[in-house]
Amino acid sequence: MSGYDIIVVGAGPGGSVAAKTAAENGFSTLLLEKESLSESGRYKACGGAMAWELVEEIDYPEDKIGRVIDSLELHHTNGETYSKSGKGAVVWRSIFDKYLTEMATDSGAVLRDNNMLLDIKKKENKYEIRTNKEKYLGKYVVAADGVASRTLKRLGWTQFKGDDLILTITKELKSSKLLIDEKLGSNKVHLFFGIKDLIPVGYAWLFPKENHITVGWGNQINLIKNSRKEFNKFINLPIVRDKIHNCSEEIFKPHLIPVGIRPQLYEDQVIAVGDAGGIVDPISGKGIPYAMMSGEIAIKNIKKCINREKIEKIGKFYRKDLDRKFLKILSLKREARDRIFKDDESLKKFLALWENHRSSEIVMKGMI
Repeated sequence: MSGYDIIVVGAGPGGSVAAKTAAENGFSTLLLEKESLSESGRYKACGGAMAWELVEEIDYPEDKIGRVIDSLELHHTNGETYSKSGKGAVVWRSIFDKYLTEMATDSGAVLRDNNMLLDIKKKENKYEIRTNKEKYLGKYVVAADGVASRTLKRLGWTQFKGDDLILTITKELKSSKLLIDEKLGSNKVHLFFGIKDLIPVGYAWLFPKENHITVGWGNQINLIKNSRKEFNKFINLPIVRDKIHNCSEEIFKPHLIPVGIRPQLYEDQVIAVGDAGGIVDPISGKGIPYAMMSGEIAIKNIKKCINREKIEKIGKFYRKDLDRKFLKILSLKREARDRIFKDDESLKKFLALWENHRSSEIVMKGMI
């Protein structure tokens, strides 16, 4: 049985950054991924939009970017449109995640893909993880396996409540760059809102890539009656139907996103990062940068507490560092989300503010 200082479960952005950071800090590190990683990675149902600052931070190659954008178009179903300027990128998550995984392995982490966690048990001061391939022993475990984390479920951690979960549906539509530029604009992503006529708590989107349009829809799961019917309501809006006309469907996939932080993020040498911890912006659904930051912060706190011989304080220090960086703001946004989606007037007020302000600023200054 292979033994490691740290086992990271899940090779998404949070898991790969955690594995990279662990290896760079001298830990023997195993990165487990349940799916098989091809040359281009594995498909993830996600719009893939991100701020340009993140692209620059990790030196992400521009030839791997699906589309460079400079504005976010916010559409309400009553016809009102708001435009938010800002440079960003739309990426294929398969390619982006694989890039981060390769950074982890280049740093010394051992990758074992096609290894689905079946069970995890504490044995003395280590964890035994059994996958469909073999067994592994680890001193510390980083749960980076998403909102439905099998790692945390097997350990009996509290699961997310229905009002803290968004069900999304994603379609990948094949088109041509010429048609996409004509219908969507060469450098724009589009979000669609409407509490009464579209989605009670959530939004839908059209994100252009080189020769594809990612069509997405997301609603609070306990408010959904018929997800396919409600998704079709979106794609049959005249403005949407016109933009995706003559496209061919390649992928149709559902996915869950958490919009509420888990009550616990650390317990007994197990630490949750990214979606597994509910560390996602509850208004926009943005999770990639928070997953990456939480993965790095988790490992640095394990290292710090080992060096200070205060391993009993890992959870406390981890939460404190997350709060300092962004967790308090995410918690405030979770409270503000209920006010924003109270009715269409409140939603339109937020969209108008969002044109010229960051959502964090709107919440922190009590503008809504």
